[in-house]
Amino acid sequence: MRILVVQNSRTAPAGLVGDALAGLGASLVTVAANEGEALPATPQGYDGLLVLGGPQDAWDDAQGPHFPQVMDLIRDFHAEDRPVLGICLGAQLAARAFGARVHRHDRAELGVAAVDLTDAGRDDPLLAGLGERLHMVQWHYDTFQFPDGAVPLARNEACERQAFRLGDSLYAFQFHPEATAPIVRGWASRFGEEARERNRAVLDGLDEALDQHLPAAETVARTISKRWLDLVRERAAQAV
Repeated sequence: MRILVVQNSRTAPAGLVGDALAGLGASLVTVAANEGEALPATPQGYDGLLVLGGPQDAWDDAQGPHFPQVMDLIRDFHAEDRPVLGICLGAQLAARAFGARVHRHDRAELGVAAVDLTDAGRDDPLLAGLGERLHMVQWHYDTFQFPDGAVPLARNEACERQAFRLGDSLYAFQFHPEATAPIVRGWASRFGEEARERNRAVLDGLDEALDQHLPAAETVARTISKRWLDLVRERAAQAV
């Protein structure tokens, strides 16, 4: 299976999800779109689309001149029933691609946080059997409304819109299943002095939270990745 990976920042690589997909035999073609690398015009030649996170605001094309083309690709992959997986910024772009509003949230959500699956989430093919509550890495300042027809899959008190499915093959996760401890510590290290003081409680407890919750979060990431790749294979076989 050939997966197009849209990278929006070198600080937000495919991480655990990329490792899991590659380990299961997928061929990942990563395009550093934020650095001007050319995105394909169509989904042809690719079986699935993975859109990663980044520090940009998904609602601001001045920060991401490539966003319109990414959203075109999201719509085109979805229209051809080629599975899409959006993470954080990628999830926000997926919501925006189908007409939903993306905007600054009333709070930042940083560190590791509990995420509760909805009834639909507990029955979802990617999430079933993972438990009612997950502890996942979060690192976002924005949020989104759900597109028309979206199925909410997860929520928490800080941010109601943690995950959704659109149709049977487009998934969007606000949290970061791909994040490893070095990736998260890299994000934290880029805080300026003011942001460091403002988020002192998060930073002081970050290592402990990662040590406590990342092993289980890695299992979630690998399970989601395997099941999503199974979906990619299934859709590719149906298209033959």
